Amino acid sequence: MTWIQDRWHLLRFNRLDFERKYVVDQVLSQKPRSRVVLTRRRGDRRQTIMKLSERAAANPLEVQCLRSLRHPGIISYLGHGFTRDCRQWIETEYVDGVPLSAWLDSRPSSEDTELSATRILLQLLSVVQYVHCCGWLHGDLSPQNILVVPAKWSVVLVDFEHARMLEAANSTVLPRKHSPAFASPHEAAGGVTTEACEQFALGKLGLMMLGLFESETQSKLKAILSRAASARMEDRYPTLQAIVNDVENSVRKPQMQWNQ
Repeated sequence: MTWIQDRWHLLRFNRLDFERKYVVDQVLSQKPRSRVVLTRRRGDRRQTIMKLSERAAANPLEVQCLRSLRHPGIISYLGHGFTRDCRQWIETEYVDGVPLSAWLDSRPSSEDTELSATRILLQLLSVVQYVHCCGWLHGDLSPQNILVVPAKWSVVLVDFEHARMLEAANSTVLPRKHSPAFASPHEAAGGVTTEACEQFALGKLGLMMLGLFESETQSKLKAILSRAASARMEDRYPTLQAIVNDVENSVRKPQMQWNQ
């Protein structure tokens, strides 16, 4: 079934009576034309995340992207459709985690935190590399879109609202509001998001994660991440795998590495 047929079928036959079937436990985010809520079906204890968007505000590629990705470090897609009042809904799993920035703020500056931050960095690099290998760009790599699950010492990438196909990145412009601190100079100047732009964001995120620590290993890692976050594209790494290789070579303790 093509995307157009799938969308027509959902509009015609799959109208969800959201208020009747779901209970909203918490509003997680609220925007003028969309909101994200923590929900559960009436009579069911299992919680899920539901995103409700006006049709004009929805990115048609978001569902396509989520449906194609299967990775422990990416939020799991559960379903999508339209409500009776013509809002698009996307249901995903509920992850019991905290945003990356909140996790960092809550941790003391210690060797254990340093080890955890380095491990999480390696996981994040691996997750984004997987997204790119599947032919997608996340579109907004920023702390609020990265959840840390302390119980598992793992990360989960969420919110693919700005996802786009990698092969069409240079020819497709989707209007969006950048997370200013993690947008590359190219994006800030109005350019489209590319692999090099997401490398820049990863470099900035890594520097934020490791900024509190001072050690020989961390100095090496910061040099790697500073190169990834270079203002000029040509000064960055040629691939994410090259960054992973340098990071792993700089980490002295093998247990920091994440085995998928």
